Amino acid sequence: MTLQQLGYAVALQQFGSYGRAAKSVGISQPALSVQIKKLEEEIGLLLFDRSRKTVQPTEAGLLFLERAQLLLTQARQLREIAIQMNEEISGVLRIGIIPTLAPYLLPLFMEKLQEEYQHLQVHIKEALTDEIIQDIKSGDLDGGIISTPIESKVNFFIRPLFYERFQLFVSRTHPLYVDSEIEVSRIPYQDVWLLREGNCFRDQVDSICEMARGKGGEDSFSFESNSIESLCRIVEFRGGITFLPELSTLQVGPEREDMLKEISGPPRVRTISLIHLPGQVRRHLLERFAGMVRANLPKHLLEPAGAEIIPTKVRV
Repeated sequence: MTLQQLGYAVALQQFGSYGRAAKSVGISQPALSVQIKKLEEEIGLLLFDRSRKTVQPTEAGLLFLERAQLLLTQARQLREIAIQMNEEISGVLRIGIIPTLAPYLLPLFMEKLQEEYQHLQVHIKEALTDEIIQDIKSGDLDGGIISTPIESKVNFFIRPLFYERFQLFVSRTHPLYVDSEIEVSRIPYQDVWLLREGNCFRDQVDSICEMARGKGGEDSFSFESNSIESLCRIVEFRGGITFLPELSTLQVGPEREDMLKEISGPPRVRTISLIHLPGQVRRHLLERFAGMVRANLPKHLLEPAGAEIIPTKVRV
């Protein structure tokens, strides 16, 4: 017994004629007759009285067909639900992610996202916070994953996703290398390699250290970058110290793990959030995206757990 056969039987009840019923379901009259006969034989019940001019259900057939109609309605509802669910996770989603996060966050969940939501096209743009916010306002991006809090004249929807600790990456030639934990007050500013100005991660590092830009001596070599990995390479081969966001440390190989150091005192963290306009029509897709991100993160990142949240100084 199949739903298709039940549909044929219900159509025959509705039209009272093999010809009209067959036309309504898109098959030939003989084919419809064969399927109804197979159904009756399978259930051991005569559904229709064929002795009359119009085909009428038998008494037992009427009870059976009422239940069949209920099953067909429920099956149709299930198909509609499936279509709605598929629509929720289909289409195009455009997300901006800051450079200090994108290379380390995306590998954690993108493959699973593509496997689970095969009809969802996700376009990722790596960009600085100011550009992401501008693109969200202009409609070029549906949302962004940035460090928060921010000060804005626009009433953005902001959903915290996780909390990422700041750690240190110290050259083996530096005097602080021998320590497993380092107090911020002991870090010489002139030894710290920073990201390019305009990057909120740099501003947060300045907040941690309470340093004024330009403090310290001049160096014959300067370097500006938006790349955490580039700063690590500079530290490794030229010396000094840089600050790392926690997810980036997951990609530090065992040969360099000894260069990772904790900051003494309460953990300092940056809040990573999903941001979008309140009236965003793809909000349901953004929520699915955010849920996938959180589901594939180390669990200790999901709550601040008494850590000190470092401000971003972002004002737009």
